[in-house]
Amino acid sequence: MKKKKIPVLPYLLLSVPMLLLITFGFYPFIKTIVSSFSYTTEVGQWLSWAGLDNWKMVVEDKEFGQVMGNTFLFAGIILVISLTGSMIFALLADGCRRKGRRIVQVLYALPMVIASAPTSIIWKFIYRKEGGILNTILGTDVAWLLEADTALTAVAVVTAWSQIASSFILLLAGFRNVSDELLEAATLDGAGSFTKAIKIKIPIASPQIFYVIFLKIVTAFKAFGQIRLLTAGGPAGSTTTLMYKVYERGTVGGYFEIACCYSVILFLVIFIATRIQFMMEKKFVHYQ
Repeated sequence: MKKKKIPVLPYLLLSVPMLLLITFGFYPFIKTIVSSFSYTTEVGQWLSWAGLDNWKMVVEDKEFGQVMGNTFLFAGIILVISLTGSMIFALLADGCRRKGRRIVQVLYALPMVIASAPTSIIWKFIYRKEGGILNTILGTDVAWLLEADTALTAVAVVTAWSQIASSFILLLAGFRNVSDELLEAATLDGAGSFTKAIKIKIPIASPQIFYVIFLKIVTAFKAFGQIRLLTAGGPAGSTTTLMYKVYERGTVGGYFEIACCYSVILFLVIFIATRIQFMMEKKFVHYQ
């Protein structure tokens, strides 16, 4: 009886992506966990075991509670604004059947191609206390990025604005999955645009909405560029999130092991948030 030959080519093709995944995924993740229980040099070279000393230092830090609060509030503002804005734009674009609608859709998606640096520069001019566009429109005299009460919300609005475009494209694709026959039947029954959006389009597009929420939660918790460029974590730590704390401790402060602790906490926060979301999937998501 001949032995069955084991094909080599599939394993060769899988070896490269697996090697990359291990090198840039699994290994850094395991090293981060190990380093959080260790004393290391500024560049992450292992020196000795620290036990729970690093974690005690993180939890007992007087800024820890503020950082956690900032992180959840920042992510919540981004999720609400980006999801609401992208859904409204997608519904408007889907309902538009006039000439030039493609130009409007491109304008809705335009923020996606603008990098965080020019975006931050533009919004700095908008938020300026003297001569700023926002203060001119509202008739106020507020230093939006320099006051602890407004800085976090101001940065969150910028981050949400830059993320609306990607969500808009995904939601528009979901709304266009709704059949014309179903919409025409609803129109004959006397349903208006608002009713069709609430009763038909949004339920049918629930898989895309679920994915957008998942994507926005992960992206919001990992947001860094706008915080670094607009406020650098200030004023008085009011815009310091877990992601920025990783940068502040690891790159600026030179405490690599403490930065690893904050990285693990950030991972756990994202993991728990996404697990809760997936637990709710069967209740709120309807697949055709």
